[in-house]
Amino acid sequence: MRLALLLALVAVACGPSFQAVYECDVHFEHCYALEETAVSTALKRQCWQDWLKGYTYGQSRDRIEYASKRDAALSSDPLLSSVAPNPGPDPLGDHAGGPAPTNAFAPPPNVASAEASGSVPASPDAGSAKSDVASRVPPGAHCGDACVKTWSACSEECEGGASCAPCDRAYRTCVPACFQ
Repeated sequence: MRLALLLALVAVACGPSFQAVYECDVHFEHCYALEETAVSTALKRQCWQDWLKGYTYGQSRDRIEYASKRDAALSSDPLLSSVAPNPGPDPLGDHAGGPAPTNAFAPPPNVASAEASGSVPASPDAGSAKSDVASRVPPGAHCGDACVKTWSACSEECEGGASCAPCDRAYRTCVPACFQ
């Protein structure tokens, strides 16, 4: 009985402290919130790198993978770095853990049970992945096409010396609305 109590006490004492886990959660949420703001790519990348270097203690694997993917995306592709991390399908590839965490106090999604039951494919077939990408439409493409058509119709009226500034202003307000 005493041995079991001693082992339980040692197991609790060797785990991450609540304060350490809380600090790591706060820093993760800070970096995640930066993704929704208009700060520079360099600041976003620096935040994720700092989190990966010093705040992964006691964190779940899905958060560490997410931070690694964001760091890689921000360093390699300027187009991906401007895209928010969760605009529908994951722009960084297949995210095995499901959606990214949104609350520091919510438990991460259960990844182990889905993999064990076989409901999550281990690795997608390369041929089907290429056809999947080819059949997808970029976010806001349909709305953007409508903005272009409206601008084209408006521009035809202003040919012949007339100013097209109203058409351009309407187009500038139309396109950002496609991504909200």
